[in-house]
Amino acid sequence: MDTAVGNNLNVMRIWAQTVGFNRAPFQTSPGVYNENIFRGLDYTLDQARQRNLKVIMAFVDNWVEGVDQYVGWAGLSDHVSFFTDPKVMQLYKNNVQVLTSRVNTINGRKYSEDPTIFAWDLINEPRCNSDCPAGTISGWVTEMAAYVKSLDPNHLLTVGEEGFYTSTTNQTYCNPSSSAPGWVSWVPATGQDAVADHASPDIDFIAFHSWIDNWQPGNVSEVFQRNWIECHANNGIQLNKPVILEEFGKFLNATVGADMNQRNQYYGIIFDEVNKLTDAGKPIKGVGFWETYEPGQDAPASEGGGRGVYGIYPTDATFGLIKQEAQSLKARAASVPGCDATAHTAPAVQTQDCTSTQVKGLVGTGFEGPTCSIDINECVRGTDNCAANAACINTQGGFQCQCWLGYSGDGVSSCTASPAVNDLASQYVTEATQGPLICDVMYPIDAPGSAYDPTLIAGLTMNPQVEGVGNVAPVYSPNSCMVACETAPGCSAFAYSPQGMSCFLKGCPSNHTVQCPTPPPANEPAPAPPAPPAPPEPPCTNPNPTLCPVVNATYYSYYHKTRYQDGCTFPAGNPGLTLAPALTSGEVKPFFAPDTPVEPETAAGNNPSSLGAAPIVTSEGPSTPVAGHSSIAGVPTRASTSATAAGNEPLPGPDGPVSGTNATAVTNGTTLSSAGSNLTAGNISSSIMTAGR
Repeated sequence: MDTAVGNNLNVMRIWAQTVGFNRAPFQTSPGVYNENIFRGLDYTLDQARQRNLKVIMAFVDNWVEGVDQYVGWAGLSDHVSFFTDPKVMQLYKNNVQVLTSRVNTINGRKYSEDPTIFAWDLINEPRCNSDCPAGTISGWVTEMAAYVKSLDPNHLLTVGEEGFYTSTTNQTYCNPSSSAPGWVSWVPATGQDAVADHASPDIDFIAFHSWIDNWQPGNVSEVFQRNWIECHANNGIQLNKPVILEEFGKFLNATVGADMNQRNQYYGIIFDEVNKLTDAGKPIKGVGFWETYEPGQDAPASEGGGRGVYGIYPTDATFGLIKQEAQSLKARAASVPGCDATAHTAPAVQTQDCTSTQVKGLVGTGFEGPTCSIDINECVRGTDNCAANAACINTQGGFQCQCWLGYSGDGVSSCTASPAVNDLASQYVTEATQGPLICDVMYPIDAPGSAYDPTLIAGLTMNPQVEGVGNVAPVYSPNSCMVACETAPGCSAFAYSPQGMSCFLKGCPSNHTVQCPTPPPANEPAPAPPAPPAPPEPPCTNPNPTLCPVVNATYYSYYHKTRYQDGCTFPAGNPGLTLAPALTSGEVKPFFAPDTPVEPETAAGNNPSSLGAAPIVTSEGPSTPVAGHSSIAGVPTRASTSATAAGNEPLPGPDGPVSGTNATAVTNGTTLSSAGSNLTAGNISSSIMTAGR
């Protein structure tokens, strides 16, 4: 956000929509919402408010856990049912009602009255995904737009589609095309009609997208791009509505010449065309690009890391072009005749100054909210002052810092590794496969790779059975994974992926394990250990990323402690977990019996003294623990899924979505007016930033 403000960008487009469980769930089932995710949205909006940034939010996504999830909730399977079935449509309406009536827990503003929100997208890139009757999407838009306006007449509204044309508009010449032999247009199957879909009086402006590499692979045509923009600008004249190019991007793929020079040329073409049309009096008011990365931020491994497929760093020449365009549009901005902005001010909200609750004057600590009663989780926000190599534990109104096991210091000024940490590698051996240590061990919250994950459904101390085990924050080396294994009771081994920087702790069955495979029947041997996946394939170089295979496999290396027996015993009849004598004197081999206590010093694979005594705890602010944390010395372990890259919104293509990320846009800031409103204007799916209102 600071980068946007510093470069004349002033609107961002974000998601308010994830459903299901493959991503951080926002709506976990019909009408059931994850309050932690909602508070994250509150925080994003409030941070934007403080910077005078405006936000466009999409109610649902066509591509990922959106449309099809709603269809499934209604007991149906046909994608097009989202736009036609009354049950599915009511589920959508229910979600709109929840979002528009939400009261921000930080600043007390109702979403429908929050001037930070520039506009709503009904849906991100609606598609029938099959030939559907003409008017299917436009009919849905008409009904849903009227419903949204009945709940929120204060904000602008658009569809959020790519903007394809049907034969009824006489503008099919504007659509993507190809001269390749046998090429058949996939556009009719989308069901979109850019003119009819934006004709509703409740739709305030036209938004369209452009993904030339996806739509015309190998044919990055300047003629098409200029024509595509002008067609939609002319639609604005036809419908008497402003127009925004809401999303566009240019991917990098050196094998087909898609290098930085081509990207810069492509951005230059778009910006030049927008400026020409604006100067000619056409109603195109903004342009959005996909996506910016901050220094040190990397794309997911599926995109090769770094800037990935579409990423732009502030140091890239492309970003220089964006800055120039923002300034150019700002200079072209003009006030709207007859518009009095003072007549459209949002109602005031009374809030308290929570500065007095801050921990040692640290901004973003203590309490927040209209009455300063909501605890800030400094560990999630990153507003704590814990040292590197220290765990941060949230408390009511404050937090606690503790060096990782094997590190010395006060947890705030320093945490220094002891010689024992550097010697850990000598105490582990690698295995070709996972071996017999087959159970997942609960990941400790006070170890490398641990972090609060507010997206978890059950809160910060989730039921470990909900989403499995593993690190949340990246684990940068096997040595750090070893420290985590030494910290976790019951850990005898671990699996580590340098590709995903992932650490999964393993051990024999015990009451410290989270999940184990089904034990073998009585008198039968344990199942054979799984073989490791093959090493990752080289990056896909297909000029059309949508045709690249989806690669889910990650290569792991397996390690186990040399000082513990690495076999697990299963009892005859499987009566439950008990402890059995190990083959080596002085050791134990646990097997199924969840009610049997297992002391840390005797649990298989755990010896807390191997890295020294318990670390020092430093409390910052009130010391009352949160969510069942009696103290940092007794912090419960917790499990979670491995970290996933934020902001991976699939981008459109003739054969479905392709991995993408955040988008930014620049507009000339001309006020967009609608009935009853005159508002002026990144996981986060895309962002739009406008210049000069």
